[in-house]
Amino acid sequence: MVANRYMESNIQFNDCVHIEMLAKSAARIALHNFRWQYITLVLLNTTVFCGVNAFLESYNKTAVIATKKWKPDLHKITKQFVLFGDDLGSILNLLAWMNDHKFDNTGKFLIICQSMVDGDCDELKAVEMFWHHKIVNVIFINNMPNFGAKGYTYDYGTNCQNSPATEVKDWNNCIKMDQKYCKNKYPIKLRNLHGCPIIVSTFMQKPYMNFSTGTPTGADGDLLSIIITALNASLTIRTPFRGDGWGNLNENGTWVGSLGDLFYDLANFSMTSASITQTRHRDFQISNFYYSIILGWVTHPPEKELASYKLLRPFKMDTRIAIIISFGIVLCIVLFLKTKFCTIIFKQFSSGRDPENVLFLSWLMCMGQPTLTLPSKMALSYLVLIWIWYCFLMRTFYQVHLINSLQNDIYLDDFSSINDAIEAKYPFGGGSALKDYYIDQHIVYNNWKHKDSSEYESLMLNLTHGMRFVLAMNLATAQDFLKEPGRNLHILPQVILSCPSSIFFKKFSPLAHPINKILERLIEFGWTNMFFKNSTMGNNIQKTASEDKPITLSNFAGCYLILICGWLSSLIFFFLEIHLMKRQTQPIIAYRN
Repeated sequence: MVANRYMESNIQFNDCVHIEMLAKSAARIALHNFRWQYITLVLLNTTVFCGVNAFLESYNKTAVIATKKWKPDLHKITKQFVLFGDDLGSILNLLAWMNDHKFDNTGKFLIICQSMVDGDCDELKAVEMFWHHKIVNVIFINNMPNFGAKGYTYDYGTNCQNSPATEVKDWNNCIKMDQKYCKNKYPIKLRNLHGCPIIVSTFMQKPYMNFSTGTPTGADGDLLSIIITALNASLTIRTPFRGDGWGNLNENGTWVGSLGDLFYDLANFSMTSASITQTRHRDFQISNFYYSIILGWVTHPPEKELASYKLLRPFKMDTRIAIIISFGIVLCIVLFLKTKFCTIIFKQFSSGRDPENVLFLSWLMCMGQPTLTLPSKMALSYLVLIWIWYCFLMRTFYQVHLINSLQNDIYLDDFSSINDAIEAKYPFGGGSALKDYYIDQHIVYNNWKHKDSSEYESLMLNLTHGMRFVLAMNLATAQDFLKEPGRNLHILPQVILSCPSSIFFKKFSPLAHPINKILERLIEFGWTNMFFKNSTMGNNIQKTASEDKPITLSNFAGCYLILICGWLSSLIFFFLEIHLMKRQTQPIIAYRN
């Protein structure tokens, strides 16, 4: 019995020596590669604690020690992990527990397998296990007989799965020689996909994405092509399996659209220039922002001003008021001259006739008609000449600008905000995700009409022809729509928001890090802005030709209206004058008693 106990204690002591060596190797890697501002989570699934003690003695930074019975509250901020397991089975249990509690599997992992039995810590089986749990930033440490602690990692393989386990670069130099060899042990993985397919969920959306020819073009399409080339991958585009458009959370709690493909593992990432909402940010991971999108409201073009009002368009309101005042002054002078006071003055001091026809003569001069009489006094003649000159200038300026006014359509003031449309009792709506931005405005949120992205093209065509609806959408798409001839929309000045544009990944996707690095370089050189400008401002879309519009009969409706009114008024005054003249020439018969 004593001999057996001695052998067991001797075996346990020898195991602890090797386990402490593994732990100290892990601590040296952690010191030079973990970020000290993050808490390091040390997870245990072992009955031998000598390795944990040795790790904590060598790694004197902030760390939390836990087992599977611990209820985590640091899973949202913890990005570096150290796992101790007796064998691969115990490590698998720890990884499953972390997956259930939604830990970040893209963080840095140091995994120590403590068993000294051959086959219990096989590195080839270990990397396959890490691959199935989407853990790529990992160093697996085990004990090799006659060699001591060994560190292994893996990358993407040529068979479109994990590569075989490879020894960490400069491992022996780091552990046995100089610590300067211990830096940069977590390089960016998945940078070379060896031509393997990447599935991207998207949909046709000008000017961002167009793949009708099989090759993606547009602002997002050009960017996507560069990303795929940089990753050395092959591109597979798919449209949403359930629903369409950007994607939203249904009332039953399921994701549809492009984000639905991503959530249910039908695509590697979604690229649709979708806006960022609370639910999207909660359920997905987003890339670096590479440009911004503006969301706003569009409706039918405003109603045209009546053609008869075009006669007033050459003059602005202040000019119209000035002209009315000038004619008012003439009218006041005429009325003043008609008073008894002026009549007596003219009879006593004037050698000429009384100015009975001043108003009529002034109107004749204004219309450009010749005048046959002029005042006999020089001062009054100067006044008449000044009035003729003034009327000539006003009439000339008016005629010059009248042609342009008749040829161009003038639109009445239309909605400036969604509140104006609500007051006019217009229906409104758009994609369900945009509805979330109005969750605090109940009148908008409760009356929102859901519209799928596949309906937008037909909706904008109907709006061009006067449909009463206000559509919430990406304004770049609306401006691209307006470049086609014969299309017209009114874009409300009120903007819903300006939102950064990004790529959506499933939560903790290993592809996010390498793609973000590609985006960083493209953004630094201004490529993303160039793609957007080329797609929104290029000449590949036909623009409306600026042709002169012919003047039609309706343009002269105001002229005819004034002319008819003048004829009617003249006819009325003519009959009144005849009636008054008959009364004045009627003989008076006197009767005598």
